[in-house]
Amino acid sequence: MSAPESMSSVFADAVFHDAVEQSAIAISITDDSARILYVNPAFCAITGYAASEVVGQRQSLLSYKSTPRSVYQALWGALKSGKPWTGRLLNRRRDGSPYVAELTVTPLKSSQGEDEPTRYIGMHWDATEEHRLAQQLSNHKQLIESVISVAPVAVALLDVDGKVVLDNPAYRRLVAEMKLDEPAHAVMEALRQSLGEGFDHALAHRRALLNQELRFDLGPGEPRWYACSVSWFEERHTSPDAFYGDGCSDYMLLVMHDISASKRQHEALRLAAMRAMLSEGELNQSLREALSGAVFQLQGPVNLISAAASLQRRRMGPSAGGDPLAKALLAAQEAGEQAIATLQAAMPPEPAAPSGPVNVNEVLRDVLMLETESFLSAGVTVDWTPAHVLPSVQGNPTELRTLFRQLISNAVEAMNVRGWTERSLKLSTQAISGHVQVVVTDSGPGIPEALRLKVFEPFFSTKPTRSAGRGVGLSLAQEIVSRHRGMLEIDPEYHDGCRLVVSFPLLRRNKAVAVEAG
Repeated sequence: MSAPESMSSVFADAVFHDAVEQSAIAISITDDSARILYVNPAFCAITGYAASEVVGQRQSLLSYKSTPRSVYQALWGALKSGKPWTGRLLNRRRDGSPYVAELTVTPLKSSQGEDEPTRYIGMHWDATEEHRLAQQLSNHKQLIESVISVAPVAVALLDVDGKVVLDNPAYRRLVAEMKLDEPAHAVMEALRQSLGEGFDHALAHRRALLNQELRFDLGPGEPRWYACSVSWFEERHTSPDAFYGDGCSDYMLLVMHDISASKRQHEALRLAAMRAMLSEGELNQSLREALSGAVFQLQGPVNLISAAASLQRRRMGPSAGGDPLAKALLAAQEAGEQAIATLQAAMPPEPAAPSGPVNVNEVLRDVLMLETESFLSAGVTVDWTPAHVLPSVQGNPTELRTLFRQLISNAVEAMNVRGWTERSLKLSTQAISGHVQVVVTDSGPGIPEALRLKVFEPFFSTKPTRSAGRGVGLSLAQEIVSRHRGMLEIDPEYHDGCRLVVSFPLLRRNKAVAVEAG
């Protein structure tokens, strides 16, 4: 070997020795029988052994009793085949305490080119704290997943595109109950309709929405109420190029708490109070209808008497004051007008109820519950198909209940005739073109085309005979609809009964709804 080559080799050996001695990783070299030939200071610092205590000893000095035999079998199997082995095993310090070692063992072949390795170099570091943190993270993950899985609340995690990327069993039950691919999308649309600009503001600024109550009508069964909360979190990107960057993705967490039980209790109390209120209202309504009918019946004869009195006075001229017939007609006219005034004064006033946001689904469900007895007695089957989520309209809930009770009562009465076998009532709601639309369809005899305008006149009925108070239903319904800036129409294209279409304009929200910041 030349002098420069000899100096280079000496320098390389010195650098290698210094690097090994000063390395923060524990390094040991063993022979082919696993006897320790060399350890560096980092090895001594991690294991607690001095170099003099381990050199000449077998590497198994560090073995801990709970390390499975299969780990060592895999290690020596790789080494005997000339391959390095990397893995984790449990080592024992000098004081007997265990620690997790992240170990790499590499076979070193002889410089003479022999196939069998003659030395092994082992490098390991104490991974106990890393293992503890990783296990703690795994435990937390399993705990959270277990809690979410058994939680009575429905949970869904949505990405920025609105795709559900994670859910729990309670949410998946909603998918089956609502018969929707993604109930989360229906919830978000309901929140948008309920909160208006406030919802868009919350989305834009990633603000939380807490305990927003929503009602879902799932068909003939009981409605469901949920307290819905929305929160946001950021997921840091795990790609290497995001190591120093701020790359992250936003996710939205939707939590739906079923509050149907408490709402049903509240609804039962409310319905009982409403029954009492409507009973009194129906009595007053009956009185108003009876008195209105009497006024209507009297007004015609009084008008005729008034006309006859005027005619007699014109015929008699100046001597009309002494004419017995003129006096009698005038007295009859005054008596009739006084009777009409007395009846009008005795008429109960219309109840004054506040106007505000109204969910038409709730109004219709109230009416259906109130009319259950009449359906059963008439043998009418009801097909109730509400929109899952319906925007509010501006209105008077009491008047709207009266409106739909009139329409439903008229439909039941139309079908409740002797010999009529097909007795079905269908109701549906939907939001369409800025309006809430209600369709009431019955399988009765229908309304002839010539009478489709006349049926809205007071006291007109398609029945040949009627009891007092009949014939005001559709006229009263039309009056209520007009006060709500809506429309009530008979579908001319429907010929298997009668189909009434009622529509109201959606409630306009001028101000954004305040939301709670997350």
